[in-house]
Amino acid sequence: MFACKECHQILEQKDKHNCPSGIREPTISREWQGFVEVIDPAKSQLAQELDIRTPGRYALRIR
Repeated sequence: MFACKECHQILEQKDKHNCPSGIREPTISREWQGFVEVIDPAKSQLAQELDIRTPGRYALRIR
């Protein structure tokens, strides 16, 4: 699995031109640790603190 360095969203495959958050040409990394899965960002205090607006899985730390 991969993670976008800009939005931290976890991706199933490395696709530099298709970040789920709409970021053009994101930097993708295979080196990430920990994740949080957000189902309803509007109701999640953690999602608000991490500035997550789209449901999905997000890496907590990316190298």
